[in-house]
Amino acid sequence: MERVPVLPSLRSPLVIVIGALLVTTAAQAQQVRAVAPIGAIVKPPEAGATDDPGTPVEMFENPNIDRYLNNAQAFLGREDYAAAIKVLQDVVEGRTVEMEATRAPGNTEPDPASATKPTSPAAKPGDQDGQPLARSRPRHTRDARNSVFSQDGRLFRPVYRLCHELLARMPAIGIEIYRSNFEVAADELLQQAISTGSISALEQVGTRYFVTLAAGRAMTLLADRLMHEGRYRAAGQVLRDLLDVYPVENRRRLGLSDVWCKFKIALCLRFAGELDAAHATVVAMAAAHGDESLRVLGELQAVKDLPNNVLFATDEIAMSRSRPATSGPSWLADGTEELLPLWQYRFRNAEPYKDPKASNENSRQFSFESGQSPNAMPFAGRYGPGTTVAFATEAAPRGSVPRALFFEHFRMRLADAASGVQIAQGDGVEEPPVPRDNHPRVRIASHDFALLRPVEDEARRYVVIGHSRATTSSAEPLKASELVAYERDLGRRAWTSTQWLDGDAGLRDVTFLAAPTLFGERLLLPSLRRGEYSLECLDRRTGQPLWHTSIHGGGSPFFKAPGCQVVVAAGIAYVATNAGCVAAIDAFAGDLRWVRRYERFDPQHKSARGKKARNQMEDYSPQFMQLELTSFLPNDLLVRDGLLVVAPCDSDVLLCVDASTGQPVWMLDGATRYAPYGRLKMIVGESGGDLFMLSDSHLVTIGLAGGLLKQARELPTWNGSKTVGRGRATMVGDHIVVPNQRELLVFDAAGKQPMQRLPLPAFDASREPWSGSCHVTTAGPWLALGHPGGVEVYSSKPALLAFAASTTDPMQRAQYLAQAGDDIAAEQVLVQALSAPDVDAEQRHRLCGLLLGLVRERAARLASGGDLAGALAAFDTIDTWMRERDQRLDWLLARVELCKEFGDLRAHEREQERLYACMEGKG
Repeated sequence: MERVPVLPSLRSPLVIVIGALLVTTAAQAQQVRAVAPIGAIVKPPEAGATDDPGTPVEMFENPNIDRYLNNAQAFLGREDYAAAIKVLQDVVEGRTVEMEATRAPGNTEPDPASATKPTSPAAKPGDQDGQPLARSRPRHTRDARNSVFSQDGRLFRPVYRLCHELLARMPAIGIEIYRSNFEVAADELLQQAISTGSISALEQVGTRYFVTLAAGRAMTLLADRLMHEGRYRAAGQVLRDLLDVYPVENRRRLGLSDVWCKFKIALCLRFAGELDAAHATVVAMAAAHGDESLRVLGELQAVKDLPNNVLFATDEIAMSRSRPATSGPSWLADGTEELLPLWQYRFRNAEPYKDPKASNENSRQFSFESGQSPNAMPFAGRYGPGTTVAFATEAAPRGSVPRALFFEHFRMRLADAASGVQIAQGDGVEEPPVPRDNHPRVRIASHDFALLRPVEDEARRYVVIGHSRATTSSAEPLKASELVAYERDLGRRAWTSTQWLDGDAGLRDVTFLAAPTLFGERLLLPSLRRGEYSLECLDRRTGQPLWHTSIHGGGSPFFKAPGCQVVVAAGIAYVATNAGCVAAIDAFAGDLRWVRRYERFDPQHKSARGKKARNQMEDYSPQFMQLELTSFLPNDLLVRDGLLVVAPCDSDVLLCVDASTGQPVWMLDGATRYAPYGRLKMIVGESGGDLFMLSDSHLVTIGLAGGLLKQARELPTWNGSKTVGRGRATMVGDHIVVPNQRELLVFDAAGKQPMQRLPLPAFDASREPWSGSCHVTTAGPWLALGHPGGVEVYSSKPALLAFAASTTDPMQRAQYLAQAGDDIAAEQVLVQALSAPDVDAEQRHRLCGLLLGLVRERAARLASGGDLAGALAAFDTIDTWMRERDQRLDWLLARVELCKEFGDLRAHEREQERLYACMEGKG
């Protein structure tokens, strides 16, 4: 029987355990996990490459867990497998804080219970580049669920994965001892998972009892389920665990063939679009298992012939990518050359991000580089507007009606998408407090981008409300954060997060960093909990906290880093903190999958980056100060085809990682001095396997699969504010729409057509139209521009005509036809509706009122063109329907006013006599 080697003492107890995994005999080497990234191979960073500039990130590497693992290692070295299993299972099940581990004989390390004492100051992250931690945070003992370990200083995994590897490497007698203790419980858990059909439950079997036979069966079922649901990368990772980590003898007992597992891994790679990796896998299979055969689709297939199979041919045309259908006809249809202005709304405060007037000439609140402050903020008025317009569909008696949702400060407003008529509003404050010098800012554009987003489900609408009173000299406005759930009509609060402040999972010291993401009956929000970046999960019906998962501490010079809305794909929640890390967390259970401390500069270009000099004004430290964002603007995460693209605002690196493992697929230096397009700023979207990004001067196309720079198309010169920028672009089908002063620039994704310019028409001749930065959002026929001081909504004639054709409500159809410029068709729709036999009195009154309004507008246009007779004839066409007294008087009065406005005295006198006669009951 072979012993597990015990290494000499190193700098960290955790390094002892990791080192023991790497130094093994040839017989044991096949059991050591080899993590191979799916996709492009990235050269490992050189020594010291993980020392990023900026505020250090504090990962939760728990010394208490280190001591448990060190004890387990000592037990394994003495072949005391029962004791080692107990310690490792305690770590897996998170029982390390509550109970005291047994000290192994001869082990001089302190007991795990001693880890409750704070670590020495030397263990804290040190200063880097002259930027110490923005705030000190006391360390405390953490359970195994949040504790992580890393082999490269970048990718951190939960400690229970390390325990799995240690358990799986035990000899046969150790594995039998484990099975005798836990096989029955594992089988019961497996049967429950099969009965419920839950993927999460199947995962829990393998997580909790990894080296049991039940766990192997659960992992086999899980891989098949994931493949069936199209989650090929996740399925491939489960199969790799079975092949590389799970005990060989257990696989034999279960009848799991290594060849079959490798073949399914190749299939996962193939269906995930990794043709080269899939082909390399079957080539390796043919070399190692050439004499074996597999039954594929009912036919025997020789393994040696798999490399020549058409399924794994590398020159095969890639499978077409299906795009989700858009909601109705798009405003950007073929041939769209003109936009139609529908409505605009101007906020009471047109400059919510305006800087305060300095109280004296010595104030340095707005200095680019001031001394360290624990309450630092990004510049409030830079980095684009924070106004977002969302479009929704409301149920109505005659079908559904489109609605527009947006925020005026912290008040959500609900308006008709076509007319802008306000329908409902929340009870939040609608005007920000006056900014004051050396006081914290309530409105910060880079934070509003993720926070002020309308979110709704079938029952409620959700709003994150910040500080609502006048600012003070404390940091309270920066910490203030309340999640409110309104009923659909916004008239009443269903619940608020302030109802759940107390308890260990309470929200008293929680600051939400982005609007919630809906996931089933849950709400997922990134947050700052007691100084640590975490993911909060709330019950969307009551607001009760269900769980929270800590990610890391530190990492940002700001009191709170700009937020990023959580993205959920295939049951996994992806969180980017903009403070040094991106994480994958099980959206059902809150279990941490992996955390990546992303690169803040390209490791290949490290030699070209010099460290910033320490500020010479360090001795001056105002209480509140604003700092520059020096890299990407705040961006949303992008998840496509099993890949996760991150553009953090504290990093120069555009990073693409495998969403299942966190391993890098490719990275691109977004700030290289050699790029003709300059510094990359924001992610626009993805189409046809290409990623689109904006710099100040170019639209850049990057291959999503491999990070290949394909094209850089130049934008017209931006003449607006350089610090605010042109705003945020969007994808409309296979086109990219970029704002540019009072016009939109339209590019096709394929790059085969020239750029198109769409001028933005003015709404009102009495008001100066908005110019400058705006946030473009679209949905079907609606195009919205969110400015710092208001909202504009447009559409196009083809989209409105198509939308009218799909609408069953006659009033809506008439409204869309009229906005599209087809007045005659709109009037005919209303006349036809009035002719229906089942029209009630109330509906008839509403139809007649709208009909009169449409005819009045058409008559005014005719009269302005010199055709007063034609204008009066237009009124005559609806004489039949104007029979109710009030409507009849309105109809006659409209005729009188028309004649008066255009100066026909005879016609005016004649129409006035008709009005008097009607008022006297004579006509």
